[in-house]
Amino acid sequence: MSNVEKIYFSPSSTTKKVVEQIANNFSQKKETYDLLNFNSEKEFSNEDIAIVGMPVFAGRIPKSARKRLEKIKGNNTPAIAVANYGNAHVTDALLELVDLLEENKFNVVAAATTVSHHSIFDGVAVGRPDSEDLKKIDDFSQKCIEKIKTGESLTSEIPGNKPYVDYKQLPFVISCDDMTCAFCYDCVSICPEKAIPDDDPVTTDLDLCSRCTACIHICPEDARTFSGEAFEAKKPEFEKANNQRKECEFYL
Repeated sequence: MSNVEKIYFSPSSTTKKVVEQIANNFSQKKETYDLLNFNSEKEFSNEDIAIVGMPVFAGRIPKSARKRLEKIKGNNTPAIAVANYGNAHVTDALLELVDLLEENKFNVVAAATTVSHHSIFDGVAVGRPDSEDLKKIDDFSQKCIEKIKTGESLTSEIPGNKPYVDYKQLPFVISCDDMTCAFCYDCVSICPEKAIPDDDPVTTDLDLCSRCTACIHICPEDARTFSGEAFEAKKPEFEKANNQRKECEFYL
């Protein structure tokens, strides 16, 4: 009996939402591999179906997510690749994801770029994915189901370039209000970079931090946030430059 394998790296839960929306169209049993905490080797059969979602970080899939996904292998396993972004730029992220899945012996049958509320600049793509997006994602999912039955592979050309754009480290500061922090240590346990010390959740090692936003979104007290001159200067500029709606795109 085949399973639908939901595989995603979703610090702010937006990519998770898209992967689950696709998966809900399938009738098979579902299994979840959340790459924020799953960091082990895994291999799937050709009877499984993988739905793999990655956020876009400055035109690439996140470096730590890529390292974890490299450990997950297929055996001609049908796969749907999704790059989820905040209405700015996909650049090479979807191409990188498709390439990596194919290198790992998945049979990529379809791919998509989807739009979600931006995880850093909260004035961009507010309310996305909306009902229009979700309908398009469901329509795409049904086409994937039919294509998987035929055993076909992806034929559409995926936009992007090789070599991929270089990884960039954002200069933004993540700060924590020590008067608000409840010292629950949720941020410590979820950080994929181990950038928050076990004994001091108020501190963040910005040299290790990838600015993935997992610690911000998990904090029950809203004690963690982006701050600093670089962030405050970039926010209005970025939100103005990316205020025009971009649409999900699908490749079969």
